[in-house]
Amino acid sequence: MNRNWVDKEEWCPADGFRLEAEAMDTVVNDKNTLVVAGPGAGKTELLAQRACFLLETNTCRYPKKILAISFKKDAADNLRERVELRCGKELSLRFESKTYDAFAKEIVDRFKNSLDESYRPLNNYKIAETKDIKRAFEIAGLNFGENQTEFNRVGNILSANILPLSTDCIAEIFICTWNILLKGSRNDNFESSLTFEMISRLAEYLIRTNRYIKKAIEMTYSHVFLDEFQDTTSIQYDLVKTCFFQTGTIITAVGDSKQRIMLWAGARKSIFSDFQNDFLSQKRTLMMNHRSAPRLVEIQKAMYNSLNEDIIDLKTNEKWNQEDGEAYLRLFEDYIKEADVLSEEIDSLISTGIKINEICIIVKQMVDVYSQEIIDKLAQHNIKARNEAVYQDLLKEDVIKILVSLFRLASKDGMPDDWDYIYDILCELDGIDESCNPQIIKDFIRKVELMINDTKKKLNITYEEQFSDLVDYTIKYISYEKFASKFQQYKSRDYFDNLVEQFKRLVWIEYDETKDWIKAIDNFEGKNSIPIMTIHKSKGLEYDTIFFVGLEDSAFWNFKNQPDEDRCTFFVALSRAKRRIDFTFSSNRPTQFSSIQKHDCINEFYELFKDTGIVKKIEY
Repeated sequence: MNRNWVDKEEWCPADGFRLEAEAMDTVVNDKNTLVVAGPGAGKTELLAQRACFLLETNTCRYPKKILAISFKKDAADNLRERVELRCGKELSLRFESKTYDAFAKEIVDRFKNSLDESYRPLNNYKIAETKDIKRAFEIAGLNFGENQTEFNRVGNILSANILPLSTDCIAEIFICTWNILLKGSRNDNFESSLTFEMISRLAEYLIRTNRYIKKAIEMTYSHVFLDEFQDTTSIQYDLVKTCFFQTGTIITAVGDSKQRIMLWAGARKSIFSDFQNDFLSQKRTLMMNHRSAPRLVEIQKAMYNSLNEDIIDLKTNEKWNQEDGEAYLRLFEDYIKEADVLSEEIDSLISTGIKINEICIIVKQMVDVYSQEIIDKLAQHNIKARNEAVYQDLLKEDVIKILVSLFRLASKDGMPDDWDYIYDILCELDGIDESCNPQIIKDFIRKVELMINDTKKKLNITYEEQFSDLVDYTIKYISYEKFASKFQQYKSRDYFDNLVEQFKRLVWIEYDETKDWIKAIDNFEGKNSIPIMTIHKSKGLEYDTIFFVGLEDSAFWNFKNQPDEDRCTFFVALSRAKRRIDFTFSSNRPTQFSSIQKHDCINEFYELFKDTGIVKKIEY
């Protein structure tokens, strides 16, 4: 590969981005680094710019690669897209952005024949669902019945220990269950089904026991990025450590202890100190909050004491005026009045020019319980709102992205972004690249155009069954086998078919209402509705205005047992807003606990609002 590399001293951030000093130092240094960065600090952009520096200066020496590991697929995709946008497609081919699950699965699928037979997965294993794990325990002799709490407790033990398993460290019932999941059980008609935690344990065991594979990984990746590092589990950290401990690979870990809200899912509380001790890393702290208005940042800073964090002199982006930012605490007698007021407030915001999908309603839990009345009242204002739990994960799926772009291209001319996406992805599925004969490329383009035009001709339909047949036709035209070959998660045909069925049902609902395919696709993607979600689902997102509904004891029902985690959860909700945030309390709200609501247990949040002098309290 011939290329004019940029001199390190002459390199500057892509697209004219200005990085604060600590961020710039992180981008250009070549040491293991822990970056502590709060909400809105630009963590993803920092990693994208670091990737550009490493690739454009050949600090990541050709042909080595950079590996970025994120928790969520959309976060991994976002980072990959930013790197390609910043430094071009050619260089970005050496940047791999994956989830922890995908990274572990690729290792196991590629090298599983190097495992001892007793730990070697079957070729046709599937990803285990909850029902599969319960069934495996039942076959092993342990039946949970309806006791979900006990199942969760016991299920977490299944992959708690590194391999090989021994009765010295784990009960025989877990070893038996592990083996049933790993190998299946013909007598019980049970297929081989692995959890992602099991896959990570297998990947770590494989690398730990085979120095040639470990060396191959080290030779492939000169640099590794770890995003949202505060939520890393012990299982994931064991895998990272086994792969890169005492190697020449340079690791950049980015996270924020104030946003550690995954302890319930196994996040390792000591992860920052463990990484610093194990990898002898330097620590950098970013001081900028590019997202939130100054007055909202002041409220975030007031939270630092309760989070046992040192208060730092956070800086806000120069785009803001110092008086920018609004915060309200709205106290209601009942949830009906709450819905009336919030629907009017939202209607007013939209009338001032705030985009509908720049407003978000957040709840601690049970979206339908806390938001259904608001959804109904918004509908009276002709404003759509929806529970994003139904859509968030679905919209991240590759097959759904492909179907969305294909139907948009078939519905409207002049959609260059969709054409570029579809062309690139179908090229990958068909093995077409720039090295192919020009005639082959020309024929392929014609094939894609014919598929789109054929879909366009068939869009004049009136029944849901016709739409279902058209989607099936499109899938068959591309071929399921190509999807399964390209995307590991689609090797389970049932999983793939379920996604396609959800697409059919949800898009048809929108089309049946609008009789317009573009509007139907836009509505399906959430462009014309207010998203409603839990705090956990809001992590990593940002909106102009946040309405946090139900700041009540029953929402934070476990606060006494996990105050630190609930404080972090509250901080995440608080820090999603760019310009405005409204908190609500209703004295009467039917929940599974009680209809009478209080805020005695979480009153520290109310005291914090009072102490800041920023949050305006309004009683109704």
